[in-house]
Amino acid sequence: MLADMVDLAREKSSEKRRELMGRIADHFAEGSDNYSDQELKLFSQIISKLLEETDVQSRYELSEKISRNANTPHDITLQLANEEIKIARPMLENSPNLTPDDLLHLVTVKGMEHRLAISLRPNLNEKITDKLIQHGECEILRAISGNKGARFSDWGFGALAQYAPGDELIQNNLAKRADMSLTAAKKVLPLLAPGAQQKLLSLIKDDEGELLALVAKAVHDASLKNIENKVKRIDAKKLLAEVRANERTLDCVIIILAKEDRPMDCAMVLSKISQLPENQVAGSLLRIEGDSISLLCKALNISTEAFYELSVMRYSRLNLPLSKADQLAEAYEEIDVSTAQRVIRFVKVRNTVSGISSAA
Repeated sequence: MLADMVDLAREKSSEKRRELMGRIADHFAEGSDNYSDQELKLFSQIISKLLEETDVQSRYELSEKISRNANTPHDITLQLANEEIKIARPMLENSPNLTPDDLLHLVTVKGMEHRLAISLRPNLNEKITDKLIQHGECEILRAISGNKGARFSDWGFGALAQYAPGDELIQNNLAKRADMSLTAAKKVLPLLAPGAQQKLLSLIKDDEGELLALVAKAVHDASLKNIENKVKRIDAKKLLAEVRANERTLDCVIIILAKEDRPMDCAMVLSKISQLPENQVAGSLLRIEGDSISLLCKALNISTEAFYELSVMRYSRLNLPLSKADQLAEAYEEIDVSTAQRVIRFVKVRNTVSGISSAA
């Protein structure tokens, strides 16, 4: 076998390089428990060199073969985890060698597909789930809320719950979280549908009956809120009509709605004016990362004053320091309008290609 690998090493074709890497990976998988540190270091050096000379499929096959192996050298694990998603996915989902610090860094610097793979890992600590939630990406929120091996801080549960009213899967996932503290449950329950509330109530220890009282109040408040929301939505549509008729400025409407803490009405108005889907705008508005909503507002020539009020509402909703609104407003002033408008045009083209529609 060793002679065969030596012969393969002399070959320069991509097919032979692929075969060589596969042979080495198989050899490693079969005997890695018995390797010395020096042998593991040698394996790392050889594979690292081969990774520079092989195609995507070869690197994917290697990643798949060694991703679950606890003896895989850390540098090879990281090298593969930073690759394009096809290659990285096995490592991101399965590797026991990625440390919490590695994962936090990858969540920060890589894209949504890498974050989604990380969200499917069998074990995630609170710092990692907090960081994933901060990106506000719906598919990832659905994945981590349903991941039984993911642990959440009270803040994390509360932030997830902000997305629950508009997403049945997140609601159902939260309703099954027996690991939720009483403090977190108090934040989550009022935002769940009645059926999901009952499921969660059955899982959480509530000797003092605090949660039952909270649910009873939520039912009463929801009834009143439903009537109030219908009135407000009619009012918001009237405000939108006034903008379109040049009877009121968009800035004025955004300030009114933001000061009244009406994020969904803000999203509706911004959606209609920009011709982007309302759920897409709402997602940007309630995402902790403020880049996307900043670009949209700048593309619509919304003033810094109006954007600041919108930011105050956002951070208040997300239970984050209002000082962040000042920081976001300062950054907003530096955004170039034409650049923002180009980005929004690109988003619209991408939506069209993806079949995502918006109401005019």
